[in-house]
Amino acid sequence: MEPDEKHKSQKPAPTDDPECIYRIYNVLSYFIVLVVIGIPVWWYTTRVYRASLPLDRMFDVTLANKTDKQFGIPLSLEYDVLITIVNPDPENLHVELAGEDLDANLQPFLSKISPIADFIVKSQWLYLTELGAIPRKIIDKYVLYEEQLPHVITPLEKKLWSHLSPRPCLNLVLYVSHCNVPLFIRNSRDEDTANAFFSPRWGGIYIINPDQNSCYVKNFKPDVQLITATFISQLGKMLKMGGTTERDVQDLMRRKAEDMVDSTRRTLKSLAQLLSEINSIVISDDVALKIQIAVDNADVAEDLLGKNDVENALNFAKVAFKNAEAAFSDPSLLALLYFPDDQKYAVYIPLFLPVMIPVLMSLITVKKWYKEKKLKTE
Repeated sequence: MEPDEKHKSQKPAPTDDPECIYRIYNVLSYFIVLVVIGIPVWWYTTRVYRASLPLDRMFDVTLANKTDKQFGIPLSLEYDVLITIVNPDPENLHVELAGEDLDANLQPFLSKISPIADFIVKSQWLYLTELGAIPRKIIDKYVLYEEQLPHVITPLEKKLWSHLSPRPCLNLVLYVSHCNVPLFIRNSRDEDTANAFFSPRWGGIYIINPDQNSCYVKNFKPDVQLITATFISQLGKMLKMGGTTERDVQDLMRRKAEDMVDSTRRTLKSLAQLLSEINSIVISDDVALKIQIAVDNADVAEDLLGKNDVENALNFAKVAFKNAEAAFSDPSLLALLYFPDDQKYAVYIPLFLPVMIPVLMSLITVKKWYKEKKLKTE
């Protein structure tokens, strides 16, 4: 082959190709659109919004270890007080008692302790319902021993509507025994008790026996004052009150304020740990505001407790507790948990990678062209 023909068959060098510069501009434009502009826009539009939080103040708390028994009834700003009157034999005995009467007699006590929470009193009747435990017959009466009492609650719990309410429920049950089965409660020392018992986190049961004359006329009108006194005593035990004096109420308010501040601290610290460990959780401005309010009010409540200003401390503690619980249970925290970062990469990398490989390979050609052009100019 002649030298001229051999020269003609060779492709021109990139620096000699007049259209080479356009291909290079084309490669660079793809690179700018995909890498310089596309990746930052993709990263910004797919990132999870996270409002700023006072994480240092949420973490910087010292919490005392507490067992479940120490807490008693669940902390809440609202409680249902459910009065349940159980008549197992309505055919042979009519009980003349209205739930409204018991409500009216409970209101003075509930009003006294209303600063700690709102109490909504409700009542219901249960008929043809027996106690789960089988009493033992001793001479002319039937006895339930203390070890049998846990088995009494379960059958009643199935028929109470307390589980339908979003608020914690304090159960007060009045059980009217059969006329021919007078029922009594005895302790482990085989001694008769007040015929009432309570469960610290559930409520109390008071067993009342109708007298012979009421059984004869088939109409029983129990003593409302006695029932109310028993229920107030059971409520006081559930709230861990030593009595109903003004000092006892003040002690209850202080204890509730301390418990609410402590619960707020625990909730905020748990939330801070959760948000720090899982980056795909959305933190909206609304949640951040609730957390900020909870942190600030908990600090103020703690300072007021140190100054023995129990009333104002309780008010700030309630605000802190309410906002901490609302922030922790906010539905927006779970908005993007189903799409974490590793899944985001798994979805988008197969889209970007086939486009990016030719662009990156073309950059190598651009680099060679630049070096050849630089050598030629030198």
